Amino acid sequence: MKKLLYRPKDAWVGDLIPYYENGTFYGYYLHDPRIRDKEYAEETTWHLVTTKDFVNVEYKGEAIKRGGDDKPNKNAYTGSVIKDKENLYHAFFTAYNEDIKINGKSVQSVMQAVGTDLEHLNTVEEFLFVSDGKQYEEFDWRDPFVYWNEEDECYDMLLASRIKGGGELRGGCIALCKSKDLKQWTYEKPFYAPGMYITMECPEIFKMGNYWYLVFSTFSDQFTTHYRISKSPNGPWKIPEDDVFDTRSDYAIKTASDGQRRFAFGWIASKYGNKDFGPWEWGGTMVFHELIQNPEDGTLKVRVIPEIKEFYDEVQDMKPAVGYNSRITKTEKGIHVVSDTLGSGVYEVPEDCFSIEMDVCVKQGHEFGIALHVDSEMEKGYFLRMNQRKKEAAWDMWPRSEKGIYQWQIKGDIPYQIETSRRLPDADEYHLLIIREDDICIVYINDEIALSTRMYDHKGGYAGVYVVQGEVELNNFVIKTRKESD
Repeated sequence: MKKLLYRPKDAWVGDLIPYYENGTFYGYYLHDPRIRDKEYAEETTWHLVTTKDFVNVEYKGEAIKRGGDDKPNKNAYTGSVIKDKENLYHAFFTAYNEDIKINGKSVQSVMQAVGTDLEHLNTVEEFLFVSDGKQYEEFDWRDPFVYWNEEDECYDMLLASRIKGGGELRGGCIALCKSKDLKQWTYEKPFYAPGMYITMECPEIFKMGNYWYLVFSTFSDQFTTHYRISKSPNGPWKIPEDDVFDTRSDYAIKTASDGQRRFAFGWIASKYGNKDFGPWEWGGTMVFHELIQNPEDGTLKVRVIPEIKEFYDEVQDMKPAVGYNSRITKTEKGIHVVSDTLGSGVYEVPEDCFSIEMDVCVKQGHEFGIALHVDSEMEKGYFLRMNQRKKEAAWDMWPRSEKGIYQWQIKGDIPYQIETSRRLPDADEYHLLIIREDDICIVYINDEIALSTRMYDHKGGYAGVYVVQGEVELNNFVIKTRKESD
Protein backbone atom coordinates (compact mmCIF):
# COMPACT_ATOMS: atom_id res chain seq x y z
CA MET A 1 0.00 0.00 0.00
CA LYS A 2 1.16 3.53 -0.76
CA LYS A 3 2.58 5.33 2.27
CA LEU A 4 1.80 8.87 3.36
CA LEU A 5 5.03 9.67 5.24
CA TYR A 6 8.38 9.50 3.44
CA ARG A 7 11.53 7.74 4.62
CA PRO A 8 14.35 6.63 2.28
CA LYS A 9 15.15 2.96 1.93
CA ASP A 10 17.82 1.80 4.40
CA ALA A 11 18.39 5.33 5.69
CA TRP A 12 16.78 8.09 7.75
CA VAL A 13 15.75 11.69 7.20
CA GLY A 14 17.69 14.39 9.03
CA ASP A 15 17.26 18.16 8.82
CA LEU A 16 15.28 19.40 5.85
CA ILE A 17 16.20 22.33 3.62
CA PRO A 18 13.01 23.34 1.77
CA TYR A 19 12.86 25.46 -1.37
CA TYR A 20 9.93 26.40 -3.62
CA GLU A 21 9.84 27.21 -7.32
CA ASN A 22 7.22 27.02 -10.09
CA GLY A 23 4.64 24.89 -8.32
CA THR A 24 7.12 22.42 -6.82
CA PHE A 25 8.52 22.14 -3.32
CA TYR A 26 12.08 20.85 -3.18
CA GLY A 27 12.85 19.01 0.03
CA TYR A 28 16.60 18.63 0.42
CA TYR A 29 17.38 16.57 3.50
CA LEU A 30 20.33 15.13 5.39
CA HIS A 31 20.52 11.49 4.37
CA ASP A 32 21.70 9.48 7.38
CA PRO A 33 22.69 5.87 6.61
CA ARG A 34 23.31 5.10 10.31
CA ILE A 35 26.42 3.13 9.52
CA ARG A 36 27.25 2.15 13.11
CA ASP A 37 25.02 1.38 16.05
CA LYS A 38 24.16 4.43 18.17
CA GLU A 39 26.06 6.80 15.87
CA TYR A 40 24.15 9.40 13.90
CA ALA A 41 24.78 11.86 11.06
CA GLU A 42 27.98 10.13 9.92
CA GLU A 43 28.90 10.23 6.21
CA THR A 44 25.84 12.42 5.72
CA THR A 45 25.05 14.05 2.38
CA TRP A 46 22.20 16.09 0.92
CA HIS A 47 19.51 14.10 -0.89
CA LEU A 48 16.43 15.50 -2.59
CA VAL A 49 12.73 14.80 -2.87
CA THR A 50 10.12 16.91 -4.66
CA THR A 51 6.39 17.29 -4.12
CA LYS A 52 3.49 19.39 -5.33
CA ASP A 53 0.88 18.25 -2.81
CA PHE A 54 2.84 16.82 0.18
CA VAL A 55 1.34 13.39 -0.47
CA ASN A 56 3.08 12.33 -3.66
CA VAL A 57 6.80 12.59 -2.89
CA GLU A 58 9.36 11.77 -5.57
CA TYR A 59 12.92 10.81 -4.66
CA LYS A 60 15.53 12.50 -6.87
CA GLY A 61 18.72 11.07 -5.44
CA GLU A 62 21.85 12.59 -3.95
CA ALA A 63 22.03 16.36 -4.45
CA ILE A 64 25.33 17.30 -2.76
CA LYS A 65 28.15 14.81 -2.31
CA ARG A 66 30.43 14.76 0.69
CA GLY A 67 34.20 15.09 0.53
CA GLY A 68 36.81 12.51 1.47
CA ASP A 69 37.77 11.60 5.01
CA ASP A 70 40.51 14.23 4.94
CA LYS A 71 38.28 17.05 3.64
CA PRO A 72 36.38 19.70 5.63
CA ASN A 73 33.12 18.38 4.13
CA LYS A 74 33.55 14.79 5.25
CA ASN A 75 29.95 15.33 6.33
CA ALA A 76 27.55 17.74 4.62
CA TYR A 77 25.06 19.17 7.09
CA THR A 78 22.25 21.73 7.15
CA GLY A 79 22.08 24.94 5.13
CA SER A 80 19.89 26.77 2.64
CA VAL A 81 19.33 27.34 -1.08
CA ILE A 82 19.03 30.66 -2.92
CA LYS A 83 18.96 31.72 -6.59
CA ASP A 84 21.09 34.70 -7.60
CA LYS A 85 20.27 37.40 -10.15
CA GLU A 86 21.94 35.37 -12.92
CA ASN A 87 19.62 32.39 -12.18
CA LEU A 88 22.41 30.32 -10.67
CA TYR A 89 21.44 28.27 -7.61
CA HIS A 90 23.64 28.43 -4.52
CA ALA A 91 23.39 25.90 -1.71
CA PHE A 92 25.25 26.92 1.42
CA PHE A 93 25.83 24.03 3.79
CA THR A 94 27.71 23.04 6.92
CA ALA A 95 30.98 21.19 6.37
CA TYR A 96 32.16 19.06 9.25
CA ASN A 97 35.13 16.80 9.89
CA GLU A 98 35.70 15.80 13.51
CA ASP A 99 39.44 15.42 12.85
CA ILE A 100 39.94 19.11 11.98
CA LYS A 101 40.29 20.88 15.32
CA ILE A 102 41.18 24.19 16.94
CA ASN A 103 42.00 24.27 20.65
CA GLY A 104 41.01 20.63 20.89
CA LYS A 105 37.51 21.14 19.48
CA SER A 106 36.28 20.05 16.05
CA VAL A 107 35.67 22.96 13.69
CA GLN A 108 32.57 23.61 11.65
CA SER A 109 32.65 25.67 8.47
CA VAL A 110 30.44 26.75 5.59
CA MET A 111 30.85 25.51 2.04
CA GLN A 112 28.91 26.18 -1.12
CA ALA A 113 27.54 24.14 -4.02
CA VAL A 114 26.17 25.68 -7.21
CA GLY A 115 24.15 24.55 -10.21
CA THR A 116 22.02 25.75 -13.08
CA ASP A 117 19.18 23.51 -11.92
CA LEU A 118 18.01 22.38 -8.50
CA GLU A 119 18.78 18.70 -9.00
CA HIS A 120 22.48 19.08 -9.82
CA LEU A 121 24.60 21.03 -7.35
CA ASN A 122 28.39 20.84 -7.40
CA THR A 123 30.59 21.81 -4.47
CA VAL A 124 32.84 24.82 -4.92
CA GLU A 125 36.00 23.39 -3.41
CA GLU A 126 37.77 26.72 -3.01
CA PHE A 127 34.92 28.26 -0.99
CA LEU A 128 35.41 27.71 2.72
CA PHE A 129 33.92 30.24 5.15
CA VAL A 130 34.90 29.84 8.79
CA SER A 131 34.23 31.77 11.98
CA ASP A 132 36.37 34.81 12.70
CA GLY A 133 37.43 33.22 16.00
CA LYS A 134 37.15 36.64 17.62
CA GLN A 135 33.49 37.48 17.93
CA TYR A 136 32.26 33.92 17.33
CA GLU A 137 33.52 30.48 18.39
CA GLU A 138 34.95 28.22 15.67
CA PHE A 139 33.37 24.97 16.83
CA ASP A 140 29.73 26.13 16.49
CA TRP A 141 29.43 27.68 13.03
CA ARG A 142 26.70 25.88 11.18
CA ASP A 143 23.32 25.78 9.43
CA PRO A 144 23.77 28.86 7.19
CA PHE A 145 20.52 30.51 6.10
CA VAL A 146 21.13 32.95 3.23
CA TYR A 147 18.56 35.47 2.01
CA TRP A 148 18.39 38.77 0.17
CA ASN A 149 18.13 41.80 2.48
CA GLU A 150 16.03 44.37 0.60
CA GLU A 151 16.76 47.16 3.04
CA ASP A 152 20.56 46.80 2.94
CA GLU A 153 20.66 45.57 -0.68
CA CYS A 154 22.93 42.67 0.12
CA TYR A 155 22.81 39.01 1.09
CA ASP A 156 22.55 38.14 4.76
CA MET A 157 23.67 34.85 6.28
CA LEU A 158 22.35 33.65 9.63
CA LEU A 159 24.27 30.89 11.41
CA ALA A 160 23.93 28.80 14.54
CA SER A 161 26.90 30.03 16.54
CA ARG A 162 28.21 30.96 19.97
CA ILE A 163 29.57 34.14 21.45
CA LYS A 164 33.36 33.88 21.75
CA GLY A 165 34.13 33.14 25.39
CA GLY A 166 30.44 33.10 26.26
CA GLY A 167 28.89 30.82 28.82
CA GLU A 168 28.92 27.13 27.97
CA LEU A 169 25.20 26.70 28.57
CA ARG A 170 23.80 30.17 27.69
CA GLY A 171 26.26 31.48 25.11
CA GLY A 172 24.42 30.37 21.98
CA CYS A 173 23.56 33.03 19.41
CA ILE A 174 22.50 33.49 15.81
CA ALA A 175 25.44 35.04 14.00
CA LEU A 176 25.07 37.50 11.12
CA CYS A 177 27.33 37.89 8.07
CA LYS A 178 26.83 39.99 4.93
CA SER A 179 27.85 39.78 1.27
CA LYS A 180 27.28 41.58 -2.02
CA ASP A 181 28.27 38.67 -4.25
CA LEU A 182 27.77 35.44 -2.22
CA LYS A 183 31.54 34.99 -2.24
CA GLN A 184 33.09 37.51 0.15
CA TRP A 185 31.44 37.77 3.56
CA THR A 186 31.85 40.19 6.46
CA TYR A 187 31.30 39.39 10.14
CA GLU A 188 28.62 41.47 11.81
CA LYS A 189 27.24 41.75 15.33
CA PRO A 190 25.02 38.83 16.42
CA PHE A 191 21.58 38.86 14.85
CA TYR A 192 19.97 37.39 17.98
CA ALA A 193 21.70 36.60 21.26
CA PRO A 194 19.09 35.97 23.98
CA GLY A 195 21.51 34.41 26.48
CA MET A 196 19.18 31.44 26.92
CA TYR A 197 20.50 28.39 25.05
CA ILE A 198 23.58 26.28 24.35
CA THR A 199 23.00 26.95 20.67
CA MET A 200 20.18 27.78 18.26
CA GLU A 201 20.22 25.42 15.30
CA CYS A 202 18.73 25.77 11.82
CA PRO A 203 17.92 29.51 11.99
CA GLU A 204 15.53 30.99 9.45
CA ILE A 205 13.79 34.32 8.93
CA PHE A 206 10.73 35.08 6.80
CA LYS A 207 7.93 37.60 6.44
CA MET A 208 4.24 36.68 6.49
CA GLY A 209 1.65 39.42 6.22
CA ASN A 210 2.72 42.32 8.43
CA TYR A 211 5.00 40.25 10.64
CA TRP A 212 8.52 38.87 10.54
CA TYR A 213 9.40 35.49 12.03
CA LEU A 214 12.65 34.09 13.35
CA VAL A 215 12.72 30.29 13.60
CA PHE A 216 15.38 28.18 15.33
CA SER A 217 15.71 24.84 17.12
CA THR A 218 17.16 24.07 20.53
CA PHE A 219 18.03 20.96 22.53
CA SER A 220 18.98 22.41 25.93
CA ASP A 221 16.05 23.62 28.07
CA GLN A 222 13.62 22.02 25.61
CA PHE A 223 14.20 19.81 22.54
CA THR A 224 12.06 21.67 20.00
CA THR A 225 11.72 24.29 17.25
CA HIS A 226 10.85 27.81 18.46
CA TYR A 227 9.68 30.93 16.68
CA ARG A 228 9.79 34.64 17.50
CA ILE A 229 7.68 37.54 16.13
CA SER A 230 8.53 41.11 15.18
CA LYS A 231 7.18 43.96 13.08
CA SER A 232 10.72 44.48 11.77
CA PRO A 233 13.40 42.14 10.39
CA ASN A 234 15.75 43.78 12.88
CA GLY A 235 13.62 42.96 15.93
CA PRO A 236 12.95 43.29 18.79
CA TRP A 237 11.76 39.68 18.82
CA LYS A 238 8.73 38.80 20.94
CA ILE A 239 8.26 35.32 22.43
CA PRO A 240 4.64 34.22 21.81
CA GLU A 241 2.75 32.39 24.54
CA ASP A 242 2.96 29.14 22.56
CA ASP A 243 6.22 29.45 20.64
CA VAL A 244 6.59 25.93 19.16
CA PHE A 245 5.12 24.07 16.17
CA ASP A 246 5.06 20.46 17.36
CA THR A 247 6.39 18.10 20.02
CA ARG A 248 9.96 17.09 20.74
CA SER A 249 9.78 14.31 18.17
CA ASP A 250 9.42 16.74 15.22
CA TYR A 251 12.74 18.55 15.28
CA ALA A 252 14.70 21.07 13.20
CA ILE A 253 11.61 22.44 11.47
CA LYS A 254 12.18 24.84 8.58
CA THR A 255 9.58 26.41 6.32
CA ALA A 256 8.86 27.30 2.71
CA SER A 257 6.10 29.28 1.01
CA ASP A 258 4.51 29.21 -2.44
CA GLY A 259 3.69 32.91 -2.07
CA GLN A 260 0.24 32.23 -0.66
CA ARG A 261 0.65 29.59 2.04
CA ARG A 262 3.54 28.50 4.24
CA PHE A 263 4.47 24.96 5.19
CA ALA A 264 6.64 23.41 7.89
CA PHE A 265 9.16 20.70 6.96
CA GLY A 266 10.48 18.48 9.75
CA TRP A 267 11.32 14.92 10.78
CA ILE A 268 9.66 12.67 13.33
CA ALA A 269 12.46 11.06 15.31
CA SER A 270 12.73 7.31 15.69
CA LYS A 271 13.35 5.54 18.99
CA TYR A 272 16.24 3.19 19.57
CA GLY A 273 15.31 -0.47 19.32
CA ASN A 274 12.00 0.36 17.65
CA LYS A 275 10.17 0.23 20.95
CA ASP A 276 8.26 2.71 23.09
CA PHE A 277 10.77 2.60 25.93
CA GLY A 278 13.78 3.29 23.71
CA PRO A 279 15.49 6.73 23.80
CA TRP A 280 14.84 9.21 21.01
CA GLU A 281 17.31 9.15 18.12
CA TRP A 282 18.59 11.74 15.64
CA GLY A 283 16.80 11.40 12.31
CA GLY A 284 13.53 9.85 11.36
CA THR A 285 10.64 10.22 8.91
CA MET A 286 9.67 13.29 6.89
CA VAL A 287 6.58 15.24 8.00
CA PHE A 288 4.78 18.35 6.72
CA HIS A 289 2.32 20.76 8.38
CA GLU A 290 0.66 23.98 7.24
CA LEU A 291 1.23 27.18 9.21
CA ILE A 292 -1.68 29.59 9.65
CA GLN A 293 -1.23 33.17 10.82
CA ASN A 294 -3.43 35.07 13.23
CA PRO A 295 -3.29 38.50 11.52
CA GLU A 296 -4.19 40.33 14.73
CA ASP A 297 -1.15 39.39 16.79
CA GLY A 298 1.00 37.43 14.33
CA THR A 299 0.89 34.15 16.24
CA LEU A 300 1.09 30.98 14.18
CA LYS A 301 -1.13 27.91 14.35
CA VAL A 302 -0.51 24.49 12.86
CA ARG A 303 -3.06 22.52 10.88
CA VAL A 304 -3.15 19.48 8.65
CA ILE A 305 -2.53 20.04 4.94
CA PRO A 306 -5.86 19.23 3.17
CA GLU A 307 -4.29 16.69 0.78
CA ILE A 308 -2.77 14.85 3.74
CA LYS A 309 -6.11 14.83 5.52
CA GLU A 310 -7.75 13.19 2.51
CA PHE A 311 -5.08 10.52 2.08
CA TYR A 312 -7.10 8.01 4.06
CA ASP A 313 -10.35 8.04 2.13
CA GLU A 314 -12.32 4.83 2.78
CA VAL A 315 -14.86 5.23 5.61
CA GLN A 316 -15.02 2.10 7.76
CA ASP A 317 -18.09 0.47 9.21
CA MET A 318 -17.96 0.48 12.99
CA LYS A 319 -19.28 -1.86 15.62
CA PRO A 320 -21.15 -0.33 18.59
CA ALA A 321 -19.05 1.41 21.22
CA VAL A 322 -17.96 -0.53 24.27
CA GLY A 323 -17.22 0.83 27.70
CA TYR A 324 -14.91 0.22 30.58
CA ASN A 325 -16.21 1.12 34.02
CA SER A 326 -18.70 3.56 32.51
CA ARG A 327 -22.31 4.20 31.53
CA ILE A 328 -22.73 4.77 27.81
CA THR A 329 -25.80 6.35 26.22
CA LYS A 330 -26.30 6.72 22.47
CA THR A 331 -26.89 10.23 21.18
CA GLU A 332 -27.83 11.65 17.81
CA LYS A 333 -24.19 12.18 16.84
CA GLY A 334 -22.37 9.63 18.99
CA ILE A 335 -22.20 8.56 22.61
CA HIS A 336 -22.43 10.10 26.07
CA VAL A 337 -19.94 8.60 28.54
CA VAL A 338 -20.25 8.87 32.34
CA SER A 339 -17.90 7.38 34.93
CA ASP A 340 -17.58 7.70 38.70
CA THR A 341 -13.86 6.87 38.55
CA LEU A 342 -11.85 6.00 35.42
CA GLY A 343 -14.08 5.03 32.52
CA SER A 344 -14.11 4.99 28.75
CA GLY A 345 -16.22 4.74 25.62
CA VAL A 346 -14.29 3.25 22.71
CA TYR A 347 -14.61 1.70 19.25
CA GLU A 348 -12.57 -1.01 17.54
CA VAL A 349 -9.83 0.35 15.28
CA PRO A 350 -7.49 -1.19 12.68
CA GLU A 351 -3.94 -2.29 13.48
CA ASP A 352 -2.41 0.83 11.92
CA CYS A 353 -2.52 2.97 8.75
CA PHE A 354 -5.76 4.86 9.29
CA SER A 355 -7.18 8.22 10.30
CA ILE A 356 -9.76 9.07 12.95
CA GLU A 357 -11.81 12.25 13.21
CA MET A 358 -13.90 13.02 16.26
CA ASP A 359 -15.45 15.78 18.33
CA VAL A 360 -15.15 15.70 22.11
CA CYS A 361 -17.40 17.83 24.29
CA VAL A 362 -16.48 17.94 27.96
CA LYS A 363 -19.47 18.23 30.27
CA GLN A 364 -17.58 17.84 33.53
CA GLY A 365 -14.75 15.78 34.90
CA HIS A 366 -11.58 15.58 36.91
CA GLU A 367 -9.65 14.48 33.81
CA PHE A 368 -10.40 13.46 30.23
CA GLY A 369 -8.64 12.57 27.04
CA ILE A 370 -8.28 10.21 24.10
CA ALA A 371 -7.60 6.50 24.41
CA LEU A 372 -5.80 4.88 21.46
CA HIS A 373 -4.88 1.24 20.89
CA VAL A 374 -6.13 0.31 24.35
CA ASP A 375 -7.43 -3.10 25.34
CA SER A 376 -10.92 -3.66 26.72
CA GLU A 377 -9.69 -3.38 30.33
CA MET A 378 -7.64 -0.22 29.72
CA GLU A 379 -4.57 -2.17 30.87
CA LYS A 380 -2.42 -1.26 27.87
CA GLY A 381 -2.31 1.45 25.25
CA TYR A 382 -1.82 5.18 24.72
CA PHE A 383 -3.66 8.06 26.34
CA LEU A 384 -3.71 11.65 25.10
CA ARG A 385 -4.25 13.50 28.36
CA MET A 386 -6.06 16.81 27.84
CA ASN A 387 -5.85 18.96 30.96
CA GLN A 388 -8.02 22.06 30.62
CA ARG A 389 -6.98 23.45 34.01
CA LYS A 390 -3.30 23.39 33.09
CA LYS A 391 -4.03 24.07 29.41
CA GLU A 392 -1.90 21.09 28.47
CA ALA A 393 -2.13 18.10 26.13
CA ALA A 394 0.42 15.28 26.29
CA TRP A 395 0.73 11.60 25.46
CA ASP A 396 0.86 8.99 28.19
CA MET A 397 1.34 5.25 27.69
CA TRP A 398 0.42 2.36 29.90
CA PRO A 399 2.50 0.67 31.06
CA ARG A 400 5.07 3.48 31.20
CA SER A 401 8.13 1.26 31.41
CA GLU A 402 9.27 -2.31 31.22
CA LYS A 403 8.24 -4.32 34.26
CA GLY A 404 10.79 -4.24 37.07
CA ILE A 405 11.49 -6.78 39.79
CA TYR A 406 9.20 -4.96 42.20
CA GLN A 407 5.54 -4.13 41.66
CA TRP A 408 6.12 -0.42 42.22
CA GLN A 409 8.69 -0.07 39.41
CA ILE A 410 6.23 1.38 36.90
CA LYS A 411 7.32 5.06 36.81
CA GLY A 412 4.29 6.16 38.75
CA ASP A 413 5.90 9.55 39.40
CA ILE A 414 6.13 10.38 35.68
CA PRO A 415 2.51 11.26 34.80
CA TYR A 416 3.01 11.46 31.03
CA GLN A 417 5.62 11.77 28.28
CA ILE A 418 6.73 15.31 29.03
CA GLU A 419 8.52 15.65 25.68
CA THR A 420 5.15 15.36 23.88
CA SER A 421 3.50 18.13 25.88
CA ARG A 422 1.72 20.95 24.02
CA ARG A 423 -0.40 23.91 25.08
CA LEU A 424 -4.06 22.84 24.87
CA PRO A 425 -6.26 25.42 23.09
CA ASP A 426 -9.01 27.05 25.15
CA ALA A 427 -12.29 25.45 24.08
CA ASP A 428 -15.46 23.74 25.29
CA GLU A 429 -15.35 21.28 22.40
CA TYR A 430 -12.37 19.77 20.63
CA HIS A 431 -12.12 18.52 17.07
CA LEU A 432 -9.33 15.98 16.67
CA LEU A 433 -7.75 14.37 13.65
CA ILE A 434 -5.49 11.39 14.31
CA ILE A 435 -3.24 10.08 11.54
CA ARG A 436 -1.71 6.69 12.30
CA GLU A 437 0.83 5.10 9.92
CA ASP A 438 3.10 2.22 10.90
CA ASP A 439 4.83 3.41 14.08
CA ILE A 440 3.97 7.12 13.68
CA CYS A 441 1.04 9.02 15.14
CA ILE A 442 0.15 12.66 14.45
CA VAL A 443 -2.72 14.45 16.17
CA TYR A 444 -4.18 17.82 15.16
CA ILE A 445 -6.41 19.64 17.66
CA ASN A 446 -8.86 22.37 16.55
CA ASP A 447 -6.64 23.26 13.57
CA GLU A 448 -4.33 24.97 16.07
CA ILE A 449 -1.71 22.51 17.34
CA ALA A 450 -0.01 19.30 16.25
CA LEU A 451 1.40 16.50 18.38
CA SER A 452 3.67 14.01 16.61
CA THR A 453 5.15 10.92 18.22
CA ARG A 454 6.18 7.29 17.73
CA MET A 455 4.03 4.36 18.81
CA TYR A 456 5.68 0.96 18.53
CA ASP A 457 4.29 -1.43 21.09
CA HIS A 458 0.49 -1.21 20.83
CA LYS A 459 -1.66 -1.59 17.73
CA GLY A 460 -5.27 -2.41 16.95
CA GLY A 461 -7.56 -2.62 19.95
CA TYR A 462 -9.87 0.30 20.66
CA ALA A 463 -9.93 4.09 20.44
CA GLY A 464 -12.26 6.72 21.85
CA VAL A 465 -12.53 8.84 24.99
CA TYR A 466 -11.79 8.32 28.65
CA VAL A 467 -12.87 10.40 31.63
CA VAL A 468 -12.09 10.43 35.33
CA GLN A 469 -15.13 11.12 37.54
CA GLY A 470 -17.07 13.02 34.94
CA GLU A 471 -18.95 12.94 31.65
CA VAL A 472 -18.05 13.63 28.05
CA GLU A 473 -19.68 13.35 24.66
CA LEU A 474 -17.91 11.67 21.76
CA ASN A 475 -19.45 12.77 18.47
CA ASN A 476 -18.86 12.32 14.74
CA PHE A 477 -16.36 9.50 15.26
CA VAL A 478 -15.16 8.40 11.81
CA ILE A 479 -12.43 5.89 10.93
CA LYS A 480 -10.90 5.94 7.45
CA THR A 481 -8.40 3.63 5.80
CA ARG A 482 -6.76 3.62 2.39
CA LYS A 483 -8.60 1.99 -0.49
CA GLU A 484 -7.05 -1.37 -1.32
CA SER A 485 -6.53 -0.40 -4.97
CA ASP A 486 -4.31 2.58 -4.02
